[in-house]
Amino acid sequence: VSLAALKVTKFDKRLHRRSRQRRLTRGLRPEQLPEGSALVSGALVSAVRGLKHGVNEARMLRARSTRPLAALVLLQHVSLVRALAGGRRSRRRAPRPPRPPKVLRRLDGGVPKIAQVYPERYDALLREKLDKLEAQLRSAVSYAPLPATEVFESARTGFRMRAAFQVWREGEDPDEQRHLVMYERESPDPHVCEAFPMGSKRINAMMPDVLKAIQAPALGKKIIDARFLTTQTDEALLCLCYNRDLGGATVDGVEYPTDAWEAAARDLSEKLGATVVGRSRKLKLVVGADDDLVGERLVVPGRGVCEYAQQEGAFTQPNAGVCEQMLGWAYDATKGSEGDLCELYCGGGTFTVALAPNFRRVFATELSKASVALAGRNLEKNGVANVRVARCPAEEVAAALETKRLPRKLVDAGVALDEFDALSTLFVDPPRAGLDATCSALAAGFDRVVYVSCNPETLARDVRLLSATHAVTRLAAFDQFPYTDHLECGVVLEKR
Repeated sequence: VSLAALKVTKFDKRLHRRSRQRRLTRGLRPEQLPEGSALVSGALVSAVRGLKHGVNEARMLRARSTRPLAALVLLQHVSLVRALAGGRRSRRRAPRPPRPPKVLRRLDGGVPKIAQVYPERYDALLREKLDKLEAQLRSAVSYAPLPATEVFESARTGFRMRAAFQVWREGEDPDEQRHLVMYERESPDPHVCEAFPMGSKRINAMMPDVLKAIQAPALGKKIIDARFLTTQTDEALLCLCYNRDLGGATVDGVEYPTDAWEAAARDLSEKLGATVVGRSRKLKLVVGADDDLVGERLVVPGRGVCEYAQQEGAFTQPNAGVCEQMLGWAYDATKGSEGDLCELYCGGGTFTVALAPNFRRVFATELSKASVALAGRNLEKNGVANVRVARCPAEEVAAALETKRLPRKLVDAGVALDEFDALSTLFVDPPRAGLDATCSALAAGFDRVVYVSCNPETLARDVRLLSATHAVTRLAAFDQFPYTDHLECGVVLEKR
């Protein structure tokens, strides 16, 4: 475009004066353009046809051409640009080809591949994950010596205490059939799940009765998914989610009152011996209990028994057996500590309850209001009195440590200013994204950091950032998710 414009005439600096340009171009029509402007116009049309940002190209053309009047007029009258380009170009994308319809798949044995277990391959699969973890951390510490990895294995089957299945509807009313399904990573089609060998015995015992119950319209109409939560104390909770209003809805001319759902849910609750929760938009119904909580009892090595309330919809560790070992490792890593503990991302207080006896005082933070309330309940349940839990972001915690000025949220939580002087250990169990920049800067100021992660990649990234001030003294791997690529891991970093 520029080469075509530069061939018109010799460059004229006077026409580049903005005031003269405005004066000369004001009110001009295309047929009134100076001689030689046709080439400029033609070059601009080509640019508009071939480039997404034709107006930007016109500005460039105006700056480089010897007769910029045509470009200036076209910039002031975008409609003319579109006309010269052969009409207005639609911004709509070409219609995508229709997606092929999903087909319900049934595998022999009724277990999708994603839910199958391979006990004979467990050791080899775990070794692959360990090799990858160790390689990532060696790179993070610039190939400095690493401590031996402490490995905590999982049970080979029946290790998951919670599970979620989507509900696939096949056929039309009144002959509609509903199935519990899962999706493979490489296929968009639903796969019928009649058994779940990864799940606890309680989940597998409940699945046939739940599948039978949702065939009836009272529980099955417009159902989306079914979520199971079980514990080692044999308590269970079933959550059914709907795409209709459980407060009373009319679907295809048929009324589905709340009373009908509650009656059917009560029958299912009695048959399962479990709490049944119904969820629709802005509504939650609980049947079979006063609340949506179940009790869990974990035996933590070195610490003893810890009891927890787990809430429907809140995060819980899926593998209770490995969770016990993970808590025991963290308890041992902080045993004999001097000073106080600061914990970020405390959730419902799983680690808080286990680690509290090792410290004089514990200051824990969490962003979720429901999780803060649940953590307070678990602390009270275990008779832990040396912990203060605050709903406070990490940024405010970092600012308080630096300025010694407490934000209102910490004051309301009963945190005293002098508590910050004794904080020497930081415990973090962040989400998969790892620590943000603020938390990393905060961690660098602690004598010891205990970091538990569900993502080895972000753990290695954060260890690399902290390696300038801290050294890795302990490394552990917890196989929370057997037969998958995921691995829970933990490190202890001591200040150099």
